[in-house]
Amino acid sequence: MLTMPPEPPLTVLLGLPFHDLTLEETLDYCTWAMNGDQSRYLVTANVDFTAQAYGDPDLKKIVFFADRVVCDGMPLVWLSRVFGHPLRERVAGSDLVPRLLESCGNAGHGVYFFGSDRATLEGAKVIVETRYPGLRVVGIDSPPIGAVIEWDNEALCERMRASAASLLLVCLGCPKQERWIFAHHRESGVPLCVGVGASLDFITGKQKRAPRWMQKSGLEWFWRMSGSPSRLVSRYRKDLVFLVRAAWQQARSQRRRKHLVETVREPARQAPSQVVPVTRIVWSGDLVLGQLTGAPVPESVGTAVLLDASQVTLMDSSGLGRLALLARRCRAAEHLLLVLQPSAAFRKPVAAARMEFLFRLADSEAAALALLAQDQTCGGVLKVAENGVVWVAFNRSLDALYHDAMLAILETAITDSAGIRVLVVDLKAVDFIDSRAVGGLIRAWKLMSAKGGQMVLAGITPAVREIITLLRLDQILAEWKGDPPA
Repeated sequence: MLTMPPEPPLTVLLGLPFHDLTLEETLDYCTWAMNGDQSRYLVTANVDFTAQAYGDPDLKKIVFFADRVVCDGMPLVWLSRVFGHPLRERVAGSDLVPRLLESCGNAGHGVYFFGSDRATLEGAKVIVETRYPGLRVVGIDSPPIGAVIEWDNEALCERMRASAASLLLVCLGCPKQERWIFAHHRESGVPLCVGVGASLDFITGKQKRAPRWMQKSGLEWFWRMSGSPSRLVSRYRKDLVFLVRAAWQQARSQRRRKHLVETVREPARQAPSQVVPVTRIVWSGDLVLGQLTGAPVPESVGTAVLLDASQVTLMDSSGLGRLALLARRCRAAEHLLLVLQPSAAFRKPVAAARMEFLFRLADSEAAALALLAQDQTCGGVLKVAENGVVWVAFNRSLDALYHDAMLAILETAITDSAGIRVLVVDLKAVDFIDSRAVGGLIRAWKLMSAKGGQMVLAGITPAVREIITLLRLDQILAEWKGDPPA
């Protein structure tokens, strides 16, 4: 087993985190991941992807907690030089995929193709097995046209597990492929999952890449647009508008302002009594490239983290990357990150990058500890009515970390409630739900349907409704119109 590569520095550009990786370093990471026994996923993000994720909290969360995020866009590389942490090079998915397939051929790894159409997948299989001796395409699947929730994802993942593939290439287009990977990469059992968009089309000759000089000069978008103007002109126009606006917002948020120094607060004081174990850290001063000693990040996280950000005086893209790193480590350890009394110099760039979802905000340690205590009691059966209606309420964000616990609560309510006719899932205290948790709701809905019953949602907040509608969960789950239990 190869030694795990250390996580490279993170920089935040236009609201998304990017690892500072070269193509060769990315391949080294992928080699390590494909030889592992855990399922991981890698995201390649270009300008259009970044524009889609900027206003989509679910997609943004998928990217922030990917195992690696590489920059697939020269405009983003150029912007990184402006915002304080220059990325060394662009890592294009269309360059990465052939190298990955070559690596799999050399190592004898199995590869699974998922997405696109059957003819493209079969053609790609023949080509890559001929081009890369030793490569084995151990499975191909082309899902039917329609929403992801309508697919038999359990059967899909079962076939992927049975194939013993080391690499899963998902060709569903952005953001569908990222949502599917996030929701199902663990169930697939494949060590490394990558969304590759049209990369297989380039391999089969269905699409032709721009000349190398256009790729290096950042003009590949023009080549693609000239080949499909009716489809891409409007997209690239929107991307350009987004690029200018978001870059301007980030630039303004990272400017030093004299009055910010005057608003620095005293460090948050420890609460008089502590019920929940926590790790306290303080960030202070200018958090910019080369000056990040004022932003300590623990190597391992064993408890919830309380970050006192009251003494931060400046944050650039490297400082935001430091925050992303801390949030990722808390996430990996399944612990919450809470930020106490953030200064204006902390709040403004975080808000410009729309990164507030990474942490919970508290005005004091007492309030933070109360949030942690609430987080430990986050769901249960409220009432079993005489008419066979069972209510289950959740009072925290429903995401990948809580997926298993959420599903266990729902399954228990369904299987242990005699005479259950309707399961009502109360979401009035839920402020966020992600793709994986949506997958858990679908599994519970299928279990309830198999028993001849119905599952409905109640108390849907606007933020949750937006994601539920986006993922088309509203097409299978009705909304409860009655009164809550007394």
